Amino acid sequence: MTSAPDLKKDRATISGMFNSIASKYDLLNRVLSFGTDVVWRKILINKVVKSSPESILDLACGTGDLTISFAKKGYQVSGADIAEKMIDVAKRKWKQNWGKGPDYYIASAENLPFNDESFDVVTISFGIRNFDHREQCEREIARVLKKSGMLVVLEFATPRNYLWGKIYRFYFHNILPVLGRVVSKDSSAYSYLPASVDSFPQYEEFCKELENNGFNNTTYKSLSGGISVLYIAKKT
Repeated sequence: MTSAPDLKKDRATISGMFNSIASKYDLLNRVLSFGTDVVWRKILINKVVKSSPESILDLACGTGDLTISFAKKGYQVSGADIAEKMIDVAKRKWKQNWGKGPDYYIASAENLPFNDESFDVVTISFGIRNFDHREQCEREIARVLKKSGMLVVLEFATPRNYLWGKIYRFYFHNILPVLGRVVSKDSSAYSYLPASVDSFPQYEEFCKELENNGFNNTTYKSLSGGISVLYIAKKT
C-alpha cells in the first residue's frame, strides 16, 4: 500500500467528485474496464444470493447497478450513497413495470440511518476505498448487520503477478486517467482513481483491518488476475 497524505476523502470532496461524473459514470465503467465490471458484480451477486438473505444494504450504491440487480430478483434492498446525483441516476434506471423499486438514502457510512441489526447482508462495490474514517465506517457497518450477517466487498487491487501487474499499472496510471478525462470532462476523478487504489490496503491487509473492526472469518478471492478482489466477512 502506498501512502497518499494529500488524498482528500471528506464528504464534500467525494460527493462533489461523483456528482460531477454521475451522468457518464456507467458508460465510463463499461469502457474503462472493457465490460469486466459487469462480470465482477455478477460474481458478487451470486455469492450473496447463495446466502438467501432477507434484507440487503447496498452501501456506496452509486448509480444502482447492484441495488437494482437485487431488487429485480425480489430481495428487500436499500441503497445508500453520499452523492445525490448518483442516486438520481439509479432511480431513473428503474423501469416502472419492474414493480416497487429499491429504497434509497443519502447517507454516509460513518452514520447510517438504520437500527442495529437491520440487514442480513451489506454490499459495497468499488466504494469502500473512498470512505473517510474507514475503520469507523466498518464498525458502523457491523452495527447494522444482524448477528452472523455478511459483508461482501468488491474493490480494486494491484495484481501480484509481476508481468501482469506491470501491464496493468501502466494502463491504470497512464491510459485510464486520460480516457476518463476525455469522456467525463472531469479533470480530477480519474486521476483520483489510481491514487485511491494505491493507498488502499489490499488482500490480507484489508482482511486484517476488517477483523479489527467487528468481523471474522474474512476471506478474499482475486478476480481477473488481481485487478479486483472480492472480500467476504462475517459479523463477529
